[in-house]
Amino acid sequence: MGIFMDIVRAFAMLTASVYFLSRLITKKERFKTCDQAKLKRLERLKSVSLSRPLSERTRPKKLNEMVGQADGLFCLKAALFGPYPKHVILYGPPGVGKTTAARLVFEGAVKSPGSPFLKDAPFIEMDASLIRLDERGIADPLIGSVHDPIYQGAGEGGQSGIPQIKEGAVTRAHGGVLFLDEIGEMHPMELTRLLKVMEDRVVRLESAYFDENMKEMDEYTRRVFEKGLPADFRLIAATTKKPNQLPPALRSRAVEIVFSDLTDREKAFVAHRAAKRAGIHLTHKQCMRIGRNAVNGRSAVSIVELSVGAAAVNGRGSAGEKEVEWAIRVFGDKRKENNDSAFKKNI
Repeated sequence: MGIFMDIVRAFAMLTASVYFLSRLITKKERFKTCDQAKLKRLERLKSVSLSRPLSERTRPKKLNEMVGQADGLFCLKAALFGPYPKHVILYGPPGVGKTTAARLVFEGAVKSPGSPFLKDAPFIEMDASLIRLDERGIADPLIGSVHDPIYQGAGEGGQSGIPQIKEGAVTRAHGGVLFLDEIGEMHPMELTRLLKVMEDRVVRLESAYFDENMKEMDEYTRRVFEKGLPADFRLIAATTKKPNQLPPALRSRAVEIVFSDLTDREKAFVAHRAAKRAGIHLTHKQCMRIGRNAVNGRSAVSIVELSVGAAAVNGRGSAGEKEVEWAIRVFGDKRKENNDSAFKKNI
């Protein structure tokens, strides 16, 4: 009787094992099919694209294509070129080329004599106004963070009780430039953490779950907790605020450069170049009219884009004086007035 029961139990265990194994295989096949469907959808999405925005097509690709800002560009070069690049703060209203200038000057700085930047040095961009302080310390895309095992999504290591390290932008920018737009909007505590990293050139991470004697802990995690993550970069911060609106601790660490408003003639040149890229002809008078009414270079391009759209609505192949004047009325004068008043408040 005992032998019979052993056989029954063995048969039951074998049946259960086969059942769960078949369920596991079925689950894997289901995941594989779902993954393939997602990949096909992703490929379909990638095969569809709209026309490149005119603002993107008009954006300078070389420094000699930059309009205006001769003094600011020279100062920016002096700060980044050579063996001792500096941190930089760029002041100025929107749409005058701060971001584009930072990218292009950095490309030149990498090639400058004695530069410490390697040829493949990174240029990492972030919008500082979108960075939020996470008091829990588990989601900081700027500085980096630690995902403790108690939190959902800690990964395979988390299941073993090992804290998971999330590198931030300061580490991804190691050896290159971290560009922070609208730094004047950053949370004060987050800015304090950034200044500490700039001073130490390393990110220190902590976790109550770190135990150097834990056998399951990998060497990478152990070294990061003991010595930190590398974060030796140069900061280029852009802002529309005035210098006295930024913390002195930040200003004392950086070269301050002011980008001025574009002149009407410079904005007219931007409009002319945008029209040329769009394949339409604008007269000198029309370009100057746009230049006088555009807020900045970006809005000059937008007026050209809107003119082209108006021409399409009217069944015309090219924008004429009628469409340009309409676009200026809609996108020019009113927006210039609103922008001027907003910027003056900051001043």
